[in-house]
Amino acid sequence: MMDTFQLILMVVIALLLAGLVVIAYRSYKLREWELRLRAKSEMRIATSKMVTPLKVQACERFLLYLERVQLPVLVKRTYTPGITREQLHLSLLQSVEDEFEHNMAQQLYVSSEAWRAVQSAKEELVGQINATFDKAEAGTDVAIIAQALVALPNPFVDQAVAQIKKEFNAI
Repeated sequence: MMDTFQLILMVVIALLLAGLVVIAYRSYKLREWELRLRAKSEMRIATSKMVTPLKVQACERFLLYLERVQLPVLVKRTYTPGITREQLHLSLLQSVEDEFEHNMAQQLYVSSEAWRAVQSAKEELVGQINATFDKAEAGTDVAIIAQALVALPNPFVDQAVAQIKKEFNAI
C-alpha cells in the first residue's frame, strides 16, 4: 500500500512540477511580449518626435509654395515693363515648375490627399496660364494679359491650402 501512495505522490509532484514549468514558461513569454510591445511603443514615440517637425515643415513649405504661385503674386513677381509675351509666358511657367520641383520631396511627409491637392493646384495654374496666352490675340499688350491672369480665380489653390491646413491640424 505504501508503494501505491508513493506512486500517487510522485505523480502529483510531477504534475505540480509540470504545471510550474508551464506557468514559468508562459510568464517568460508574456514578459518577452510586453518588452517587445514596450520597445515598439518607445520606437513609435521616438519616430513621432523626429517626424512631426518634418511634417510641420512640409505643411509650411507647401503653403508657401501655394502662396507664391497664386496668379496675382506670380504675375507681380515675374512681370516687368517691356517683357515680351513669350518671356512672360515662359517665366510664369518656369516659376510654377521651379517652385514645385523645389518642394517635391515634401510629399513624403503629407498625406496622399494633400499631395494630390498640391499637384492639382499646380496643373490648374499651368492650364490657366496656357489658356490665357492661347486666348489672347497675337498683338495683345503683355500688360493686358498680365491683368487677365491676375483676375482669374483659382479654386484649386484654395482647395489645396484648405487640405494642407487640415493636414497640419491633424498633426
